[in-house]
Amino acid sequence: MPRTAEEIAAGLRERIHSGELQPGDRLPTMEALVEEHGVNRQTARTALTILKNEGLVEYKGGRAGTFVREKPATRMVRARAMERDNLGYYSGANVQHWRLVEGTRTEVGEEPVPADIAGYLGVEPGTPVVARKRINGDPDVPAYRQLTDSYLHPDAVAAVPVIAGNSGLGGIYDRIEEWARQPISWEEEITAITPSPVETAALLMPPGVPLLRVIRTSTVKVDGRQLVVEVNDIRFSAEVFSIRYPMTRRGEAKWPVQPASADFYTS
Repeated sequence: MPRTAEEIAAGLRERIHSGELQPGDRLPTMEALVEEHGVNRQTARTALTILKNEGLVEYKGGRAGTFVREKPATRMVRARAMERDNLGYYSGANVQHWRLVEGTRTEVGEEPVPADIAGYLGVEPGTPVVARKRINGDPDVPAYRQLTDSYLHPDAVAAVPVIAGNSGLGGIYDRIEEWARQPISWEEEITAITPSPVETAALLMPPGVPLLRVIRTSTVKVDGRQLVVEVNDIRFSAEVFSIRYPMTRRGEAKWPVQPASADFYTS
């Protein structure tokens, strides 16, 4: 019985994951897949497209064919900490030298806040807010880049209008701390998402690679309430980067610890 495109893709996927097919190896041609599995060319083409969309293979055109995609041998580890130099705050020593990607600029304008960002910012979805968007990257390594979208709370913009434009030396965080007369508190949440075509193109990513997404909230205390003044939506390739941070001991995990009194596997 002829196999489906999904079944053919599953067989090739297993050969890739097992190491039988190595990065740079050529996959069977559509003609070979047609003959081997008794299917038509469209089914064979669909099977290869499935693997391409998963980021496992790449089509090099013409008679070259389809190959197992070569991935970065290592990932750049992104340590998560706020640091500071003469330019202001930056999030991690290995991105200190990053700048706007050549040919781009920070885009500033008012737009309806996305529904998921609205929840962090504490406003209704669709509320007009000031957004500051840019592409940052390593000037020496084209693949090292990230999208950074900053959404500002309307109350912060009303109190410090300059953060909606050219915020001056030190940027918006310095202006906010000068206004609040206290340090900003930051908190980050890390997740992964499927990139849009626009994000894939901007980050020079092949199809099928997920994005790491860091949502950073900036909070100050204003008039007796904790106000999230800014939400930073940071996205970068999960294939090029990883995130590392120390684990802290809390509560009963503080050393010295008490002897365990129950069996985890039978409780």
